[in-house]
Amino acid sequence: MEDSDFTSLFSGNKSTEINIVLDSNQVVLDNFLGASLYWMNENTSSQSLILKIRKNDKRRILVPYLQHIRTVFDEIEQKRKEVRLFVNVATEFQRDKRWRSIPFTHPATMETVVMDTELKNKVKADLENFLKSKQYYHRLGRVWKRSYLLYGPSGTGKSTFIAAIAKFLHYDIYEFNLNKMANDSDLKFLMLQTSNKSLIVIEDLDRYLNAKTPALSFPGISNFMNGVLSCCGEERVAIFTMNSKENLDPTIIRSGRVDVHIYFPLCDFSGFKSLASNHLGLKDHKLFPQVEEIFQIGAALSPAEIGEIMISNRTSPSRAIKTVISALHRNNASRVARRLSGSGSGRGSDELDCKSKLFGRENITPMKEFKNLYGFLRNTSS
Repeated sequence: MEDSDFTSLFSGNKSTEINIVLDSNQVVLDNFLGASLYWMNENTSSQSLILKIRKNDKRRILVPYLQHIRTVFDEIEQKRKEVRLFVNVATEFQRDKRWRSIPFTHPATMETVVMDTELKNKVKADLENFLKSKQYYHRLGRVWKRSYLLYGPSGTGKSTFIAAIAKFLHYDIYEFNLNKMANDSDLKFLMLQTSNKSLIVIEDLDRYLNAKTPALSFPGISNFMNGVLSCCGEERVAIFTMNSKENLDPTIIRSGRVDVHIYFPLCDFSGFKSLASNHLGLKDHKLFPQVEEIFQIGAALSPAEIGEIMISNRTSPSRAIKTVISALHRNNASRVARRLSGSGSGRGSDELDCKSKLFGRENITPMKEFKNLYGFLRNTSS
């Protein structure tokens, strides 16, 4: 359009859409693989266009060019599509489990997600590579799908990252609530109702697997993750979240069932600076060195906790940072107290071992903990 002498623009069905229409005898030049191609409209009443290619280029570029147009068209249509969130529900009058959907309007994006920049870029590159790999997967005889495990403490941004991925891919989200399923058949039935180009999400999978009497069997969940059932569609991304991978059968998250493992830690100083930039508009502050020092001695809060403090005090950035500092001090004091109380709770030989090491080389860390606790008490009393 920028290279044309003139063009006709019309509003589309939506307020944000603009349609470009070629007038009679107007020509648009395109370039592909070093060849020039010409699109023209010789009849304004017709909805078809004429493509002209030099005879010497026709055999070489016609098929690849049309495939390229189809790919670009699919990408544009995917981005125009309204992203929706599907949840499985069951009512007293409708026993068969069905999906219900609502527009997904979560504002999270890859740019607003607070996580290590290098890791974020790796995930984005992995997703972009996945989108372009249909022929590669088929050549290997594999289903065109990708799976991620997001694990870490609560409040570290796992759910927000899922929302950002959905916005990045323009994929619908199917959130499987395993607690609303009576048996493995429910899981299979719901999976068969999902569409291509979608996110398949199961949150808190570890909590469900560690439950005393889960309704779904271990083989049922395993087959859902990488069995024949998981192959009923293509161009899907499966995401599972957990607080911890400990106390789980390692086969549930082995290679083949989960392709990529991503750890979401508690907030560090780098994450704090990102939160301060997003929430308070601060790139630097005189209190930043004090915050960094507290992080270095082991204090930790989740990004959600720090973010909420900043939102509540957004009218005063200095007050927000001071409140974060106080919260970090309380967290550190609680952590020190737990470690000190735990070190003396042994019985018999265990208790002797603890006492014998009290003043030895292995007591360097406990002594530091005493100093940290003393420093916190002194600060709070002053």
